[in-house]
Amino acid sequence: MNRLLFVLISSAVIIAGYAMYTYNDLGLMQVSFAEYRYEASLFEVGVGLLAVIIAFAVLAYTIKLLKHFAGLFGEKRVEQLTEKARHSLEQGLIELSEGRFAKAEKILLQKIEHNESPLLTYLAAARAAQYQGAHDRRDEYIRLAHHSAPDADIAIGLTQAELQMDHNQFEQALATLNHLNALSPQHPYVLKLLAKTHDKLTDWESLRELLPDLKKTGAISDEKLLSLEIDTWCGLISDRGRTGDIDLLTQLWDLMPRNIKAIPEVIEYYAAELVKLHASGEAEQVLRDYLGNNWVESTVVLYSELDVMASEQQISIVEGWLQDHQHNEHLLYALGKMYMSRDMWGPARTYLEASLAAKPMPVTYLKLAQLLEDQLEDRLEAQENYRQGLHMLSGDYGEEALAAAENDFQRVIMKPELRVI
Repeated sequence: MNRLLFVLISSAVIIAGYAMYTYNDLGLMQVSFAEYRYEASLFEVGVGLLAVIIAFAVLAYTIKLLKHFAGLFGEKRVEQLTEKARHSLEQGLIELSEGRFAKAEKILLQKIEHNESPLLTYLAAARAAQYQGAHDRRDEYIRLAHHSAPDADIAIGLTQAELQMDHNQFEQALATLNHLNALSPQHPYVLKLLAKTHDKLTDWESLRELLPDLKKTGAISDEKLLSLEIDTWCGLISDRGRTGDIDLLTQLWDLMPRNIKAIPEVIEYYAAELVKLHASGEAEQVLRDYLGNNWVESTVVLYSELDVMASEQQISIVEGWLQDHQHNEHLLYALGKMYMSRDMWGPARTYLEASLAAKPMPVTYLKLAQLLEDQLEDRLEAQENYRQGLHMLSGDYGEEALAAAENDFQRVIMKPELRVI
């Protein structure tokens, strides 16, 4: 457009000048201002205007060329700086992965103003500072990361929470994750880190409220979810048990999902907590009901350790289990204790001896020795059972203790008024 205008004006001036020259009439132009006056022929004015236009055109073209060359050199400089920044990021990440954290932090920050990915650079620098224990610098890099990428709150927040958790700053991590959960509810990784944080803080009630969301979003695998559910409910059982209120504990049990109540670990944990609250009768019923449909060895062991006043019905049920588990030493031991609770010394001795025949255990030797000494007045046999039990406890490294214990037994035999405890 500028060239066309220049051509038109030049053509008009040339045509006008040629016409004036042909007719030998160059015209006259007079300009006066105050006491100054200027006169010139139209041809001279035209030539002057054309010269001015040409001069402006040449000046404009020169400026354009200068800008072009300046741009070329500027772009090259920017490319060089960007390449250096990219190299600093790559080298810094290498140093970070190799454990040279101070060097990594220094390299990462070089030419960062020319970095195409300042967010990644600041997050990497935050990790480098974290590994050096420089938490103030770590937090400053996180702040700068937010400033460089305001729309990346979730990514930045997750990195911040991970770093806080790595340094066992679980309260701070919880605040960060709660903020992220408000920004992006049902975010799987946020929920996963929240679950881990609540677990570390043993905040079982909050974790219980989080379990449905974890299950719904599939934030963790089914296997890990089940493990987390077990930890959560066992933690809640422990919390309720510490209150000393059996009603609160049994109310929690009633609220527990059926599939969780069928897990041996949870059943046993609940029963053990009942025993701590001096509710062995309730614990016995819970374990007995479970063993009636599920045979788990660890549950049988716990059941055998209970000290309760057994009814005929309870004994009958437990003896019924012997049909399928005739040689289970723990079951036989439990029956021996149950008969002892009813002062039925003969069956008690029979079952305790059967338990020892199935598999000798120190606790069975002790219980039989107490029965023989206290109720059946067979001190020699009681001494032998004490000795056998101590021998099992001492193993190959307690011969001196065993010899001393046998000497004590001899003194007991010589002084009937003393009672072995």
